[in-house]
Amino acid sequence: MAALSPARLAAALVAILLVAAPAVAETPVAPPTSGRSSLSPAEIETRIDGLLARMTLEEKIGQMYLGGWDKDFDETAITAGRVGIVSSIDIPDAMARYQKLARASRLGIPLIFARDAIHGYRTLLPVPLGLAATFDGDVIEAAGRVTGEESAAAGLQMVLGPMVDLSRDPRWGRVVEGPGEDVHLAQLFARRMVKGLASGGVAATLKHFVGYGAVRAGKDYSEADLSTPTLHDSYLPPFRAGLEAGAQMVMAAFSVLNGVPVTADPALLTDLLRRDWGFDGITVSDWDAIRELLPHGVAADRTEAAFKAVMAGVDVDMASGLYPEQLPGLIASGRVPMARIDEAVRRVLRVKFRLGLFEPPATRPDVDPATTAAKSATPAQRETAREAARRSIVLLKNDGDLLPLDHPPKKVVVVGGAAADAGDFMGAWGAMATRDDVPSFLDDLTKRLGAAGSTVSFVAGCDDACKTTDGFAAAEAAAREADAVIAVLGEPWYMTAESTSRTRLGLIGHQQALLDRLSATGKPVVLVVLAGRAMVMTEALPKAAAALYVFSPGTMGGPALVDTLIGASNPSGRLPMSLPRAVGQIPIAYDVLPTGRPWSPGDDLASRYMDEEVSPLLPFGFGLSYTRFAYSDLRLSAAQAPLDGTVTAEVTVTNTGKRPGREIVQLYVRDPVASMSRPVKQLKGIAKVDLAPGEAKRVTIAVPVADLGFHDRDGRYRVEPGRFEVGMGGSSAVALDAAFEAVAATKAP
Repeated sequence: MAALSPARLAAALVAILLVAAPAVAETPVAPPTSGRSSLSPAEIETRIDGLLARMTLEEKIGQMYLGGWDKDFDETAITAGRVGIVSSIDIPDAMARYQKLARASRLGIPLIFARDAIHGYRTLLPVPLGLAATFDGDVIEAAGRVTGEESAAAGLQMVLGPMVDLSRDPRWGRVVEGPGEDVHLAQLFARRMVKGLASGGVAATLKHFVGYGAVRAGKDYSEADLSTPTLHDSYLPPFRAGLEAGAQMVMAAFSVLNGVPVTADPALLTDLLRRDWGFDGITVSDWDAIRELLPHGVAADRTEAAFKAVMAGVDVDMASGLYPEQLPGLIASGRVPMARIDEAVRRVLRVKFRLGLFEPPATRPDVDPATTAAKSATPAQRETAREAARRSIVLLKNDGDLLPLDHPPKKVVVVGGAAADAGDFMGAWGAMATRDDVPSFLDDLTKRLGAAGSTVSFVAGCDDACKTTDGFAAAEAAAREADAVIAVLGEPWYMTAESTSRTRLGLIGHQQALLDRLSATGKPVVLVVLAGRAMVMTEALPKAAAALYVFSPGTMGGPALVDTLIGASNPSGRLPMSLPRAVGQIPIAYDVLPTGRPWSPGDDLASRYMDEEVSPLLPFGFGLSYTRFAYSDLRLSAAQAPLDGTVTAEVTVTNTGKRPGREIVQLYVRDPVASMSRPVKQLKGIAKVDLAPGEAKRVTIAVPVADLGFHDRDGRYRVEPGRFEVGMGGSSAVALDAAFEAVAATKAP
């Protein structure tokens, strides 16, 4: 056993002393604000006191109910005060009428209108996993702003997103809705998306709190089991980042975490979220999740389900109807104290005040249906969507610099039904977008390559799910007559999002066989993979000379893809999830803990697979460019830094190629010896740099030493002194070839 350094010995002694110490609550987050209220926090609370004193029990419980809209919606529920939030409504005329009814009710409490707008409302941006692939907070925030602008113009005050669940198993279809496998990237996504939505005019709902992204075997609605350190170091930080950015509502996961459905877990919803973090906004159930406590097996009847949810800390019942149905009896029996009801109603009213809904109409006007269309799908919004789509595209392979096609071959054939399917560019969760809004990829490619003297033909070969091989012969014949083939394959849009778990992650249907036949013609094949998750590309990539990975890119995805193919845009996207070699490797996140028997060639008693390599096919953070970048002269600002200090890493990045390009610089850190086993590396910083051919720039990333700590098994956060290894590069495969020593601050004499 190696001897501990004095610093590590001190850390170990501290650890021993901490075992018997009481848990230390985390610093509360600042109260969420939207800047839309003219009232001070104290004035808001005084106004709420006055309303609570006048409200009937029915009106209070009404504020605790989120009702879904349909054509049979009962408008009398508004005038009677039996509903406080309405979701899934997309008719501005009706929203204006309903808000007028609410303002004319006995107490004049306005409604909140909310709905899912996962990656846009009318103009779709790339799906969230695609936005994460940009590794660019500015792009993510701009996407949130467009979503907020269009949602607000349609009458919404809140969107039911973003989803900030960490997702490490691509079998789970809902990975498409979140930021991927890495906690630092997930925090960036949460923070900037919440800010973007707010700047566009709507509040954010963080979902699904917490652990839904870790469901067993990637099977939707299954359970998750997470240790305390994993929960606190990986799955909770994105939610805290979103709250710090100003999210107004948190949606409880309807899954089970560590044996308890989150909807009925006071340790998470009250002790952690409310007491430790200080969140004073709304906690809402997921759709029908309170009733689902019955099949979960923790409630014997509907009464018990409502009791457990409300006492756990769920303020608002989404859609189950159990609060209006059961709370009056629970209050009358004394099982649920009126103080708990008043607390929940106060939170709902507090958010409504913060959103400015109680402001005079001249200050905070309700939706004007006449202006909704003019404020949606504007040229500026569509250009933002196009730029986001361009930045989300990941170049996986480019043998012989086949791409870009800026000097295109004479005959190009496009194969794959997805190339002509607007839905596959739009992606899942389309909100109010229409296929008519989506410029045709094929038309744009034909026009722009035609201007360069090339002809483009299209032969589907099969539909986007490739259910039959009937069209293969025609596709192969067309490929033989062409000079280059663009094969647009991957996942149909409807195979992603909720309830779309998969056990096979290769190309869908007969697509691999189609790709094999195209490759066998000997013509260069450009593979474009449209997908909503990390797929297994082990068989596909060798059949293509070049490959682009495109997470459903949204309304302007077609032109953005053409921009990339012809070189008008140089790809800079990065993989937000590792691409596995086989499903049997999953989960295969890069930031694993080290093993006592690390793999090495020829070692039969190492951590390995008998039938596959241990490494991913392509690692987290990977992405190529049409140019090339070199890194040199990594330096740290200091050889030592106090635990409350900051270390700045600096590296020279040089564009060694012949085209201008953007490099996404990533900083990784490892704590090699600690009181608990720590990941082999963790992303701790991101920077982007634009470089002309031959240009070099110094890139700096600052890392607070306090961000390099971890939670122990008792949930206490600790930053230990010792050596930390640092590396900077273009993916998680970067070498950690610099180091500094974190030292405890010395007391002044």
